[in-house]
Amino acid sequence: AAQISQFIVPGPKFLETSTMPDIAKSDISPNLDRDKMFNELWWLNYCFCEGVGIGAVGNPFFGGEAVNICLHSRCEMTDVGDPFCSNIRVCLCITDQCSLPPAEGSPICVCFNKKLAGGDGWSGQQLFDWSTSFGDTFWLYYIFCMGLGFSAPQANGRPLFAVQAKELCIKGGTKLTTPMEGGKLCSMVSTRLCFWEQCALPPAEGAPMFVCFNLLNKKGASAKPLAYGS
Repeated sequence: AAQISQFIVPGPKFLETSTMPDIAKSDISPNLDRDKMFNELWWLNYCFCEGVGIGAVGNPFFGGEAVNICLHSRCEMTDVGDPFCSNIRVCLCITDQCSLPPAEGSPICVCFNKKLAGGDGWSGQQLFDWSTSFGDTFWLYYIFCMGLGFSAPQANGRPLFAVQAKELCIKGGTKLTTPMEGGKLCSMVSTRLCFWEQCALPPAEGAPMFVCFNLLNKKGASAKPLAYGS
């Protein structure tokens, strides 16, 4: 069994840095573009810093990206299988992982970091920019497809707080980032079926400000319901 000391490292960096604190455009979909939404979306309502519009369904069906103070979140559609569901999470000194079917190499039973049955452990599990292997964590227990373990905060380069999960065709995650980087308290673009949403505080430049049933929408006066994103 690995020694506990190998999971202790000095000098953690307390916050992840973010290269895109103001969510103006998400790489999840070209249609999750704030400026494009301002110009082309039919707005059901918009009030000061946020609004909901009616656009096309299916491009994508679900998706979004947001920064709220110090948390950066993403959600997107993906394939149903490979795996059907999975989760990997780090919160300070605790790491837990789950996958169904079990990740390749998963042990069947581990107790206090001692493998009792099964494989030697998986490798290459990804949590945003951090890649980890089974041996990077001191496992309190691991049973078949899931387990929980401990380490020093940010040992082996892990984030201070982050989580990624997949359930059938929906994949999402959240990680800690620098608070209010770029001067935005919160910033978001998202879609669910025909509903397209945008929010930013302080308000984004060029925002419609006050719109109801697309009235008073100067930029997108000619926009039609269900047309955006088609």
